[in-house]
Amino acid sequence: MANSTAREPASPFSDEALRRIAKEKIIVAFIVKVHFLAYIGVNTFLFILDYFLENPGDINWAIIVLSSWLVGLGIHTGAYLIYTRGVIGGNKKGLIFHLIAEVFSIQAVVVINMVVSPAIPWLVWPLGAMTVAILVHVVVYYKFLKGRGAKEQKKSWLDTKIDEELKKARRHA
Repeated sequence: MANSTAREPASPFSDEALRRIAKEKIIVAFIVKVHFLAYIGVNTFLFILDYFLENPGDINWAIIVLSSWLVGLGIHTGAYLIYTRGVIGGNKKGLIFHLIAEVFSIQAVVVINMVVSPAIPWLVWPLGAMTVAILVHVVVYYKFLKGRGAKEQKKSWLDTKIDEELKKARRHA
């Protein structure tokens, strides 16, 4: 007699495809961990070097390297989180990457200004530009690239333009 309990729906992925996905996830996580360990190791060495070389007891340039490298580490970590959370769609990924890069770059600009010339707040100009860039990316994504919900059945501006181009191509074919 057949078991009357509800069964899980069959997965559209084969065992091999699931194995490949698991392998990719493990590799991406490993890469982030290696980058983090390199970040800690190299920056520790640079702080020690900076402490003893130029003006013993002072930390000058090592903080700039640390904060600048943090931008790359943030992007690697963001890529891992996007991959493991299953974010799909190049437009959404692009928006998230831009936001991550901007946020980590903002901290680098603040640190560099504080270390290099704390009396002159030149950071307002790049921070203003970065803020505008973030706002432009968000507006472009939500206004032109993101489609509407399934209930509305409305395509994004980009998808509408693609459909129009395909119609033109079919007419001329």
